[in-house]
Amino acid sequence: MVQVQRPSSLTSPTPTRVAPEASSRPQQSKGSNALRARDSFTPAAPAGTQRGQTPSQVNSLRLPIPWLGKGEADKIGWMQKAYPPARDATAEFQKLNGAVRTGKNVLPAEAKDCVFLAVGGLFTEAAPKQLYMDKNLDALEAQGLQVGRVPVDSDMGVEHNAAIVRQAVLEASKNGKQVVLIGHSKGGLDSAAALAMYPELKDHVRALVTLQSPYGGSPMAQDLLDNPLVRYGVGSAIEALGGSLQGGEALTYDSRKKFLAEHPMPTGIPTVCMASTTANPTSPLFATEEYMYQRYGVKSDGLVLPQDAFIPGSKSVTLQGLDHMDATGHSLNLFKPYQPEDLTLSLVAMALNMPKGH
Repeated sequence: MVQVQRPSSLTSPTPTRVAPEASSRPQQSKGSNALRARDSFTPAAPAGTQRGQTPSQVNSLRLPIPWLGKGEADKIGWMQKAYPPARDATAEFQKLNGAVRTGKNVLPAEAKDCVFLAVGGLFTEAAPKQLYMDKNLDALEAQGLQVGRVPVDSDMGVEHNAAIVRQAVLEASKNGKQVVLIGHSKGGLDSAAALAMYPELKDHVRALVTLQSPYGGSPMAQDLLDNPLVRYGVGSAIEALGGSLQGGEALTYDSRKKFLAEHPMPTGIPTVCMASTTANPTSPLFATEEYMYQRYGVKSDGLVLPQDAFIPGSKSVTLQGLDHMDATGHSLNLFKPYQPEDLTLSLVAMALNMPKGH
């Protein structure tokens, strides 16, 4: 297992430790993974019914939300126009996912030469580790693979967390293994930021997998921060607890445009990005999903739009029926079409089947 300690100072990081992996692992889920401390969590929810050709399915639940102006309408999907597009690989995913569901091991042999590090999303430190990304890591550990968590301060900015990801990658790769980063939500941004800001990581990172990460930004981030009750109320509470609104501000379109202009994603690192949409009235995220649909006419997972979730040049996977936490948490939705374990194995296999460039 891998153990990583967060440095007390980013300017003078303390060493982290990589414990040697056992020579063999039992082929079943442990329920407990390494690097548990200070992980992240975003609202969990079941996903279910998909919106059809019209929103009539949920008309009875339409939200009486007034809004002024066009908000972020002109910025949605901006990245697709500014950068090379991602390549849709949903069909490839579906084939692998079908094989995983039948019990087939779809991971290439080189997976055993990798360390798989999970990077969690915004405001997730308080989440019980048994409920967030546990199944994702258990699926890999059940295949005899080395797994761990990167202890980012999820509410801090991407530059801050990129330094923590860098340290974790360097420590995990000390024994010659390559690292596969698996980032959920803002964790995908923190992971990509580390690769962009620290070129030396390219030699140690085999692949990057992002789950529902707003790489180009999210309309919800700016809309919420524009609300004085959020900025001054929630923001003050977060700061009183030792946190920061930097994490939320880092997800706005303007912030992402500025960061990506200064720190473009390096080429040659196999990257797979998954996004999803849902319209499940029983989801705790239904209000935000419906808000974005009513105001902007776009489908989402409740927090992130597929238009903003794909890193330029990556392989993209778009799924229906999952809200923002169904891919990484224990969900109340017993009928969600994809399980975290199957998702993880399929997406990781896609990434490892891609050759690493230079």
